[in-house]
Amino acid sequence: MYYVDANVFMNWVLGLILTTAVLLLITTVFLSSYRGRRGRLMSYLYMLTALFGCIGLAVAALGFRGQHSSARPWHLFLDMKYQPKYTAQGESRFFPDGRAMRLPVEGTIPYDGTDYAADAGFHAGPKPDFLKADRRYYLGVADPTATETKDGVTVPKDPTWAGGQMTETYFVARIPGEAVERAGGWEPLLQRGRQQFDVHCAACHGASGRGGVGAEAYGIVGAYGLTVAPANLTAELYRSQPDGQLYNTVANGKGSMPGYGHQVAVQDRWAVVAHVRVLQYAHNPPGGR
Repeated sequence: MYYVDANVFMNWVLGLILTTAVLLLITTVFLSSYRGRRGRLMSYLYMLTALFGCIGLAVAALGFRGQHSSARPWHLFLDMKYQPKYTAQGESRFFPDGRAMRLPVEGTIPYDGTDYAADAGFHAGPKPDFLKADRRYYLGVADPTATETKDGVTVPKDPTWAGGQMTETYFVARIPGEAVERAGGWEPLLQRGRQQFDVHCAACHGASGRGGVGAEAYGIVGAYGLTVAPANLTAELYRSQPDGQLYNTVANGKGSMPGYGHQVAVQDRWAVVAHVRVLQYAHNPPGGR
C-alpha cells in the first residue's frame, strides 16, 4: 500500500533535523566569535540552535524509529497501561485469606454449568436457556448418535415410517412444544412464520414456496435465471423430512442455499418451519384436491 517505509522516512527526517542542529551550532559558535554575541541575527541563531538542540537531545534519549531494545519502554502518558487491578495468582490484603482470586459472586450466571460450592453459596446447575442445553429446541436434534454412513461420509440417519407415523431418529420429528409455548400457541406461531417466510424466504421460493427458475419461477430471484433453481418446498422430498431437518436447513443452509442462523432467531426458525408445513398442506392436502 505504501511505497516508502514509515520508519525509514521518519529516520531521514530526524537525520536532517540533527544535521541542521549541528550546522546551526557550528554557525552560532563561528558568528559569535566573529561578530560578537549580541544582535538580532545572533538572537535568531540562539533560538534556532536551542530548538534544534532540544530535538537532538530527545532523539539521543529516545532513539530512532524502528529500533529494538530489551529495556522497558518509557511511558510518558500512562493512559490505561497500568491499572489498579489484581492479576492471576496475586495476593490481596483486602481478604482475610490473602487470595486475590475469588470464586463467583452470588447471582453470577455460570457458562459451563459445573456444580461447585462457592463463597456465595452452592450452585445447583446451569440455566438451560443460557447454555442452549435443550438441543431439541435450539438445534432440532433428537438423538445426535443416530447417524449412518453413506459413500464414506457420516450423515444423520433418515427417519423411518410405520403406520403413517414418522419414527424419530437424528432430527426431531415434530416442532418442539417449547416453540409453540413460547409463541403463545399455534396461531401466533403460524402468523409469525408467515411474516418471517415472506421476509427471508419468499424472494427465492416464492410466497407459495414452490421455487422454480425462469418462466416457471415463483420467486423473484428465480425469475432472473439462477443456475440452480430454488427448491420447491412443497415437493415430496421436503414433505417427508422431519421438522428438525427443515429447521437445520433454515439455520445452516443446504446446497446453494446459505444459512440464515445469523439473522433469523431460534424461535422464528421454528415459525418458518410451521409455515412451510402449511404451504405443503395447502398444495398437497390429504385425500387430494
